[in-house]
Amino acid sequence: MKTQKLKFFVPVLAIIFAISASAFTTTDNSEVDENFTMITGYTVNAIPGLPCDEVTVDCKTSGTQICTIGANNDPVYKIKNGTSCVSHLFRL
Repeated sequence: MKTQKLKFFVPVLAIIFAISASAFTTTDNSEVDENFTMITGYTVNAIPGLPCDEVTVDCKTSGTQICTIGANNDPVYKIKNGTSCVSHLFRL
């Protein structure tokens, strides 16, 4: 009789454990800032004829203030076309 009860309760306990464990593994997205977006941009290479350098910046594709990076305030572009960079990115 004890083995029959054990055979019934083991799968039930496994299911209860799986459900309770999954309740604590969910991600809380309530504090995510939707305006924060890191995107890949490109800066003109200092050596003419070489491809643009890839950078990661906190910018967007539209706006009024051009996105810049570094001490020289180099403009950041969203498209790399061979050895030239086109289409400015803008500050958030």
